Amino acid sequence: MTMSGAIRNVLGEMGPSPKIAILRGGGIGDFLSITAALRALKKSVPGAHTTLITTPGLSEFCQRYPSIDRIILAPRYQGVNDGPVDPAKVNQFFAQMRREKLDLALQWHGGGRNSNPFVSSLGARVTAGFRSDDAAALDIWLPYDHHHHEVLRYLDLVTLLGSRTDGVHTELPLVPDDYADLGHLAHSIDLDALREGRYIGFHVSAGAPSRRWPPERFAAVANALLAEHDLAGIIVTAGQGQDSDAAAVISRIEDRRRAINLAGRTSLGGLAALISQLRLYVSNDSGPAHMAVALGTPCVVVFGSGNPINWAPLERAWHRPVADLSSPCRWMVHDGCKDEPTVPCLQGVQVEAVLRETHSLLGLKNIMSWPASCEECSPNLLSEGYVSNSEYKRSGRVILSGQEKSLPITEGGKRGLRKSAARP
Repeated sequence: MTMSGAIRNVLGEMGPSPKIAILRGGGIGDFLSITAALRALKKSVPGAHTTLITTPGLSEFCQRYPSIDRIILAPRYQGVNDGPVDPAKVNQFFAQMRREKLDLALQWHGGGRNSNPFVSSLGARVTAGFRSDDAAALDIWLPYDHHHHEVLRYLDLVTLLGSRTDGVHTELPLVPDDYADLGHLAHSIDLDALREGRYIGFHVSAGAPSRRWPPERFAAVANALLAEHDLAGIIVTAGQGQDSDAAAVISRIEDRRRAINLAGRTSLGGLAALISQLRLYVSNDSGPAHMAVALGTPCVVVFGSGNPINWAPLERAWHRPVADLSSPCRWMVHDGCKDEPTVPCLQGVQVEAVLRETHSLLGLKNIMSWPASCEECSPNLLSEGYVSNSEYKRSGRVILSGQEKSLPITEGGKRGLRKSAARP
């Protein structure tokens, strides 16, 4: 489709090596939603120097992305990096950023009520992002649609600016440290059986109670899968401080010998390496579910108050959302749910619906997997699926209020990028 009249190519106007800053905080799932747009941006302007302005919870994790050249921690600022605000530090931060003479500053952090003034204060030649009804305008902005998918939201913006898209899939590169962290779990799980795909994982926690499916329903799915499939076991994960969620599921597993509780026992990278080798991952709508999608691991995602319109996997061959779409709160601007586990949208998700998707995925995987006898044609994911760290040597630095903080770099460099996240 063509449009009458000439349309600006904003990225093309900035030359081959523009300085681009991106504001994005939140959690792991929030960050993963921008990775398709990041990839498109870097492919369209390979010479760009890209700075991510983010929050402490994401800073070290994001070092693994070669599309990001530098990471700066945002100062305490309402709606961006919440906490006690020091006006002097905020002013110092903006003064420093203005001295860098950025070409483009992108607001990828919500509707802009707080984040648009933040991005405007960076002093970039052009600002671009999103605008809700209560937000100030940027130089270039798209309306913040509460019922737009998060991945497509950012792709829309970079396309508007002149970028060529490169698919909608999200990305999560794995680095050797991730596998080292996974190796520390050898006393709890059979790593050979894990590589053979003989474990199914369950992530049973979430940040909000209204996104935590009842433990007895998780256990019912786990018991059915243990009874029907030749598994080494099921692995239960949960977020930091949410061990009780995992314990509530484990206590309901009938074959307790094959139920492994890893709640709070993995690093973020170790969890990513674990998820990448599971046969299937059944998860609440939470960060680890988005990690599974980005890693290409077959998964079933249970939705409660989080709206699948915004967050469900876009590619459904291996990633299946399960939600009660009849719940009236789905069509409210801000979901409309109380933050309680009794909300109708969560309680409406039945065990049978989740089992139907797990059976479908496991059956599909059996059909699509390499024959056991075909060793020559079966890819070795560990030895062939990852680019050498030496190909991504970087300085590994995070800047905090103008001061550089070195991060540990493994031998050969910190970065190791997976060639392809897609795998059955």
